[in-house]
This record gives sequence, structure tokens and C-alpha cells, in this order.
Amino acid sequence: MSAEPIEVTGRTCVEFAALLRRRGLAIGPEQTTAFYGALHLLGQVGLRELYWAGRVVLANQREQYPIYTAAFAEFFGPPSDDDHGLPAPPRDRPLVAVDREAGAPGTPTARPGEPEQEADEARVVPSDIRLLKVKSFAHMDADERRRAAALLRDLRPELPRRRGRRRRPAPTGPHLNVRGLLRASLRTDGEPMRLPRRRVPSRERPLTLVIDVSGSMGPYALALLRFGHAMLHAGHRVEVFTIGVQLTRITGSLRRTSVDAALRRIGREVDDWDGGTLLGTAVRDLVDRFGGHAAVRGAMVVMCSDGLDRDDPETLGSAMRDLSRRAHRVVWLNPLKGDPRYRPLQRGMAAALPHVDVFLAGHNLVSFEAMCTALTRRRVA
Repeated sequence: MSAEPIEVTGRTCVEFAALLRRRGLAIGPEQTTAFYGALHLLGQVGLRELYWAGRVVLANQREQYPIYTAAFAEFFGPPSDDDHGLPAPPRDRPLVAVDREAGAPGTPTARPGEPEQEADEARVVPSDIRLLKVKSFAHMDADERRRAAALLRDLRPELPRRRGRRRRPAPTGPHLNVRGLLRASLRTDGEPMRLPRRRVPSRERPLTLVIDVSGSMGPYALALLRFGHAMLHAGHRVEVFTIGVQLTRITGSLRRTSVDAALRRIGREVDDWDGGTLLGTAVRDLVDRFGGHAAVRGAMVVMCSDGLDRDDPETLGSAMRDLSRRAHRVVWLNPLKGDPRYRPLQRGMAAALPHVDVFLAGHNLVSFEAMCTALTRRRVA
């Protein structure tokens, strides 16, 4: 290709950005618009100016440069002898970072018998994580579920705190520790040398996960169980229940160090896994048995269910009303909400929704991050 001026239209920019996305670069509408705006400001551009303008706007990390160069040569043609300053496209590195048919990130992996060094050539670009975060748990393969589990362990919401009920000795505080004062003065012939203090400490609010394990909720239930396991072993006060046709408390099973061992034990312990759904009866059982327990009273309650209930909607509505009165905050995760066309018109979901503080989708990692934000903030709009 010669160094003559090139006319680049908006359609050309859009198609080139689409090619980069297929190669694994996270190119959004803002970057595409900025690329076209930069070319408009430059006026007449040759292949060299076109290449560098695109690389500045569309490839902002070093590991993306070889991918961008190869895609540029494929789209606009390889550089000619007159195009000085253009790097040649790489030929010795796998450049495809995204499996578009699966709709999820994929990197080349070593096959049995292949040298491990070849597998190390595959680079994981930031777009891999972005695509993984927006992909539904139900559509992930085994490798993606493994990587998603690692990201779930990194979620660390700062749960709100509440005042305790008893005063505790403290270095400083608004209350005088009279008992400590008298005890210390015995060592100094009744003369107090210092004034010990007391204060009311704050405690982190408990987190309670209520997980629907009916047939349609399997992948999402497993993801939330992994999140609960990570929170429990990070030192938080966590209670976990499963609901299907009955209520099952599984907090003890999640205390196992290995999450896989904990999940296997839960699979043996929960009799209604992949069964039907009686949400109203199960939530009513939760309120009646644990309404005065720390698992409900003053706790942050997260319910994960699609709301497809065979129970009487009035039973669910009444149970959710009592649960909302006892809990500090109720967050409902509904994987169906991940579809923009979804409307909570099912009778059970419509009955429960007035008693929910935050209603979110629970189908991917982004929705779990939104859940952590909802748990962290003090007030809910």
C-alpha cells in the first residue's frame, strides 16, 4: 500500500473496532468515537498516521500492541516499503484471545504432550476478565467457572456495623470503669493513679444467605455458595440456608476448609436440590425458627431466587414482610433480571418485591459486585 492519503469513514472505524473486539481487545463505543474524532482532527492521513492514531486510542497496554498490529495489517493491508515507521505484524505469537462463538474469553491452553512453554505464550488481557464478569454463570464452561471462583474469593464487602449492648473496658471512652478503678487502687493503697474507661463497642452485622436450590437455580446457587464460603473463612459472621421445598441450614458444612469438600457435603445434606420450589413455606419456616436469632434479627439478608414459586403468593408476601421487619436489610438476587426484557410479574415475585430493599440481578460477577455495594452502603435509595 502506498503512502497516499486514506479516506476513513465512520463505518470503517466501527468495522475496525469490531475486528479488534474479536481479537480480544475491550473496545467500547467511547473509544470508537474518539478514534474517528482523532482522524477528523488530523485531516488527511496516510497509513502511518492512521496506525499510530488507532494505537494511541484503541490499544493502551503493552501486551495489546502485537494484537493491534496484526489486526491493523489484516484490515488495512500490510505496510509497503514506503510506509516507514510501521511495525511489521507479528508471526510467532497466537493473537486470537477471544472465542466469539462461545461468547466468552478463551486463551490457548497446552494440550497433552505439548511443551509447557507454548502454553505460556498465551497472554490474558484485561478484556478476558471483563468478558468473564458479564457472562452468565449458567453459560460458563469448567475453566471459566474456575476463574470465576477465584474472582468470587476476592469480593470483600465491608458489612455495616451496629452498636453492642454492653460496655467493655477500653483505653478511651465516655464512661468511667468504676470496677476497674477500685481493683487498680488496691495496688496503690487506695489511691487511684489512673482512670480506666469503658465504651460500647460496635460489631459487624451478620450476613445471611438464603439460596434457592431448585432446578432452574443450580449454577447461580453454586456461585453464591462459593461466595458464602469465602466470606465465612474471611472471618465474617455468616449464616447460609438453602430453600426449595424446605429450609435447610448448611452453615456447618461450609466451615470445611476446602470449598469443594464443603459443596460435596452440602449435596448430600440438601434433599431438595434440583427439586421444586415452595418459597413461601420455606421463608415462613426461616422467620418462625430463626426470627429471634442473629441469623435474621438485625442481619443483612441476601435471598437468591428466580421467584418461580408453586406456593401461595400470599404466604410468601406475609413471610417476606415479617422477614423485612426483623432484618436490617433484605437484598434479593434474581438471575432473570439479567435480561433487559424481564419484568417481575410472577405472582410470587410481585408479592415479595414490596418488602425487598434492593432488587438486583444475580446471574454474573457484575451483579455480585453490585450486591457487595448494596451491602456496604449505609442507606439504600
